[in-house]
Amino acid sequence: MKGTPDNTVILHWDECRMSWAKLSWRDWVRFRGYGAGGQSLLAGAKAGEHYFLVCVLGNCGELANVISHKYVLSTDARLVHGFDGLDDAERQELCRLDGLLSPTIEDYERYNELDARSFPVNLPPTHTVQPLLPVMPGLAGAQPGAACWQFLSAIGISRSSAQAN
Repeated sequence: MKGTPDNTVILHWDECRMSWAKLSWRDWVRFRGYGAGGQSLLAGAKAGEHYFLVCVLGNCGELANVISHKYVLSTDARLVHGFDGLDDAERQELCRLDGLLSPTIEDYERYNELDARSFPVNLPPTHTVQPLLPVMPGLAGAQPGAACWQFLSAIGISRSSAQAN
């Protein structure tokens, strides 16, 4: 993970407070194990399941994409397990396909199949959706064809409900 993109907002579900909170890019990078020393740590986090949303914003601040993540943290706030619904061989295949410069149609179809299976296991629970609406950056400006609609529709948000009144 290089840089600290200005167009990315990371949200973390806090089960105790029943709210979504912004997580700094630096904390996200450290948690994912890309920081100094390669250790994954999220200070102050309790053990158990944690949900994160990586919200990518467009040039005008509109929501362009949302990448959901689900992880289990240990009692010392370290990343134990990430969820993707794939076995080891499938995960390796997905990574290999993702790295291809010129994928074939078959490669593209297989990538989409594996990606579609991994998508729903990372979605946040339904009780987190209502608290998400007021803090989701750029939601009202999301364009009709934007990639974020895959996530938004999966959690029950339609284009009409995302428009400002």
